Amino acid sequence: MNLYKTLDDERRVDFWFITLLCLMVLVPFLGETIFYSKGEPREAIVAYNMLKDGEWILPRNYGTDIPFKPPFLYWCIAACSSVLGGDVTEFTSRLPSALSFVAMQMVFFVFVARRWYADMGLLASLMLLTSFEVHRAAVACRLDMLQVSLIVISLCLLFWWDERGARRTPWLAVVLMACASLTKGPVGTIFPCLVTGVYQLVRGRAFKEAFFPLLRIGLLSLVPLAVWFVAAYMKGGQAFADLMLEENTGRFFGKMSYASHENPLWYNFLTIIWGWTPWTLVMLLSLFGLPWKKMRLLPEGATWGVRLRAAWDEFRNQEPARLFAWLAVILIFVFYCIPKSKRSVYLLPIYPFMAVLMAEYLIMRAWRESRVVFHASAHIFSWLCMLLTGVFVAVRKGWIPDSIWGTGSHAAENVAFMHALRDLPLGISEYALVSLPVVAGLCTWWLLVFRRKVRLFLLGGTIGCMLAMFVALDSVYQPTVLAVKSDRELAYRVRSLVPNYAVVYSYTKGVNFYGVNFYLRDRMRHIMKVLPKGWGYVLVPERLEQEMLDRLSGEYRLERLFHTTERSCDMRCPVSFYLFEHRSVAEETGHTMIPE
Repeated sequence: MNLYKTLDDERRVDFWFITLLCLMVLVPFLGETIFYSKGEPREAIVAYNMLKDGEWILPRNYGTDIPFKPPFLYWCIAACSSVLGGDVTEFTSRLPSALSFVAMQMVFFVFVARRWYADMGLLASLMLLTSFEVHRAAVACRLDMLQVSLIVISLCLLFWWDERGARRTPWLAVVLMACASLTKGPVGTIFPCLVTGVYQLVRGRAFKEAFFPLLRIGLLSLVPLAVWFVAAYMKGGQAFADLMLEENTGRFFGKMSYASHENPLWYNFLTIIWGWTPWTLVMLLSLFGLPWKKMRLLPEGATWGVRLRAAWDEFRNQEPARLFAWLAVILIFVFYCIPKSKRSVYLLPIYPFMAVLMAEYLIMRAWRESRVVFHASAHIFSWLCMLLTGVFVAVRKGWIPDSIWGTGSHAAENVAFMHALRDLPLGISEYALVSLPVVAGLCTWWLLVFRRKVRLFLLGGTIGCMLAMFVALDSVYQPTVLAVKSDRELAYRVRSLVPNYAVVYSYTKGVNFYGVNFYLRDRMRHIMKVLPKGWGYVLVPERLEQEMLDRLSGEYRLERLFHTTERSCDMRCPVSFYLFEHRSVAEETGHTMIPE
């Protein structure tokens, strides 16, 4: 709050505008999209079991499975669910990600606004809100956004701590780093300390003066993680310890027992380009208007040694906040280039710092030297708004034939997506939401006609188009389309055949039926781990069906109750549902449930 008081009136207005805009864009539609992938229900069911069983240290799902990560996200989901009715839903399980993103926006805006121009803080925050990768993480029940927000806020706090002479202990940063480490592991402490330490060294601080205070801060922040680890080890034993080591050191050094998101080095560059969509297009357009022939980065006629020293001096002597942002981007990016395991969400901590550097480039360089970027961007995104709505109208009218999708493996799914949009019942609110891109596009066209010389207006129109498309996607298009992929209907079909007291077993390898298990409220168990002696039901992916029959037919009688034609989102293939009975039951009772 003291930091907020340092802002002038204009920046306070921008601060509250960003805060309210983020809440309005993200929160209302968190529960609209049902779970359609394995990741979200896998996290949500852990919080459900926390509330159901009262086990807050090492909850289990699927009866025996230990969660892959520490419990802070699950605590947050359980807390939100308790406050909002007591049940874990899509909305309550995604709420921690959205609220943590809003908190990060608030702190980062103050960080930028106090050191750069006011417009840069506003633009950087809007760029984050409309970045595909950041926006997607902010509305998902995953660990990434919560951890990233805690890391970024901790980085800002450590920068302020360094500005004040690095005296005393920054306890708020310690607490937030502890929460980050309790979310996804020690990187929640490593990144803030690493970036701050290197920043201090580059700025000329002695190694001893930089290392030991940050070492103390880092160790203090790891104490809660260590306490949780000991408590969880007492409950989970060596199996828990092996899992934690594999998920942290094993993932980093490529020593995992299974291939986990292994990708080449260029993958990180590609995901950054894709993750900054639609701003990637704006940045690309800006390159065409720059005076490349007049730009001279280094002195001519100098040796490479002189050029490198000049570049290094220019880098280290730039303004402290800009240097800090560059180091955060470079160090975290390089860190995640080392392990074989690479995912786009791993790079999320660099997005806020990239946003401010990109905003500075657009305002200080492209703004002054090129009007092409603002006119072209406004034209393109206004047309994209019209195109999005036009395609929707064409689908609703049946003007797009099913044959356009061909006959490939995904053709049936794409046709189902299109039919879902075509048959979607629309009320007043839905009409208003799908009309937002049209309104934004028309307003931007008006700006292009009557305010084309004011680049700030054109940039605002472009951002308005982006926001309108994101809102329409989050509220109407995505919930309708992705419901087709969800396993919720499969879970409901299973539930209609199974008594309320009965367990549902599964025969799987590596990936479980996370979505079905969530909507069955954790009634699923691994049949090969339990090998029940009575009767029950088992769900099996098509690719493992024959293997299951070969392994279980000698001990069990099995009857297939149904086989799906559509693919399960978790298994990525059709599935079968069986009724089974242990042969000893028939021998003891003299009759069998399974027809011969």
